[in-house]
Amino acid sequence: MKGRGKVLTDSLESTSTSLTQRPASYDMSGQRRALLLIVRDKEKMKSNRCGFEVDRQTMEKFFEGFGFQYHSVLDETAQEMKEKVINFRNSINRSSGNISCVFVVTSSHGHRDVIIGADKKTLAVKDIIEPFGDELCPKMKGKPKVFIIDACRGSNHDTGVHFDSAADEKLSKEAMATKEYRSTRVPPCINDMLVAYAAMTDYVGTMNSTSGSHMIYNISQVFSSPGAAEEHVYNLFVKANAKMVATPVEVTVDEGKPTQRTERRKIIMTMESTLRKTLYLTSSNESGVKTIEQKGRK
Repeated sequence: MKGRGKVLTDSLESTSTSLTQRPASYDMSGQRRALLLIVRDKEKMKSNRCGFEVDRQTMEKFFEGFGFQYHSVLDETAQEMKEKVINFRNSINRSSGNISCVFVVTSSHGHRDVIIGADKKTLAVKDIIEPFGDELCPKMKGKPKVFIIDACRGSNHDTGVHFDSAADEKLSKEAMATKEYRSTRVPPCINDMLVAYAAMTDYVGTMNSTSGSHMIYNISQVFSSPGAAEEHVYNLFVKANAKMVATPVEVTVDEGKPTQRTERRKIIMTMESTLRKTLYLTSSNESGVKTIEQKGRK
């Protein structure tokens, strides 16, 4: 019995040690590449009140701070953006250097699983994510790919749950449609990815003309906080989501109608991940290279 007890003790100690050890993390010693797709509002650009332009500035500062070589694509059509994604992927595959991580960020109008280009046509989110799968982008096989899709995913608003709501209240037609869609939706999925969406399926995201989108603003705040470089990127997105939920935004309802009013809405980020290791960013660029390319209609 004494021998068996010792074996059990050793086993428990081994299990305890393995649970407390830091999980394996992705090697981030190589280059970091990023693509930024922004579709700005032309009318608001004229008055210098364009939240999408604020998002561009925020994300470019983010990429510079974390040592990314990045390419900014501005105000292009859906087809042009699709081509830019493919060109970006091809440049990665052709690269002779070691690339550790890829970020692709969008900021535009959108709807269910699509973003909207400058021509008002749609680009499927899967056409942004799937080109970086193992077969189409072997250069990034086993390496982290992070996608930030900052766009509305529908027209529903989240007003929160009222304490006097009846538990057995019938779902509205919109809620039923959302539930049905979610039950059949097959999200784009590749290995070693993290996708962050600005809202739940069928719900709106929000934009402020001075601080940019609710999502990107909170992401930048969390990632620039002290000690952020020591935290797993997924955990940082969780913290950004918590900040979003904790700070409801004011939206205009029935704009232009006699019933126009301002109401507070809750915005919830959603994430989908197939990361197999932890991912840590540092605030310095080991390669010392930072590039900016801006193309498109201004």
